[in-house]
Amino acid sequence: MGESPPSDCKETIRSAFDNVAAHISNLASLQIAVDEIMTECISIDSVVRDLESRMDGVEITLRTDMRILINEIQHQKDRKSSR
Repeated sequence: MGESPPSDCKETIRSAFDNVAAHISNLASLQIAVDEIMTECISIDSVVRDLESRMDGVEITLRTDMRILINEIQHQKDRKSSR
């Protein structure tokens, strides 16, 4: 399946964030990153790449939080593509 349209991208990112929020240590920091990324949400893959690029040089627990979110985004993307 190809790249997702921006509205589907935003819906997936928001849903993934909501699903993992209870497991996140740096909720406010991750929320800021998600809000920034969602303004430029072209595709789910571009969001994952953006999050991965933001992981460089950040504190380890924030990096872990970002990895948790990325894993949930990819999980949701895989579920949608298997329908």
